[in-house]
Amino acid sequence: MKRLLATMAIATCPLAACVTAPEPCTQEWVEYKTDRILGEFASENRGLINDLRRITDSEGELNTFATMRLMSRTDDLQNFADSFQNVVIPELELALVECGQSDQFAPALMGFLRDEGVDEEALQWVAPIIGLMQQMREDDVGNPPRAM
Repeated sequence: MKRLLATMAIATCPLAACVTAPEPCTQEWVEYKTDRILGEFASENRGLINDLRRITDSEGELNTFATMRLMSRTDDLQNFADSFQNVVIPELELALVECGQSDQFAPALMGFLRDEGVDEEALQWVAPIIGLMQQMREDDVGNPPRAM
């Protein structure tokens, strides 16, 4: 009888959904949702993130060739920043609104990149460029500027 109940429980509850998702609205759940959303974003943008990592060499100096290559990808950088602002942040906020905690969480693109291993020197170089591109895009659309 116990085996039958265990088999039924496994059949009705996919392992990925039952084993990995913590109780909703707990700190573990917030971390789980955040990791899932940011992990998916990182996976979708792995190439650009790797390019950002390569902006500096092992001594922390700017790599001229990697910098020039990244500058040729301005559309990709803009799409990356737009996606973070328009998809990732709303998804994270929505997850927290479910529990009434939206004002406790404000993810930042630079923090995400830092967690992905992008060097501080590279962040100092790329942050103003992404910020300027976002400002120009919002001005073109007629939206009020947002801080990054």
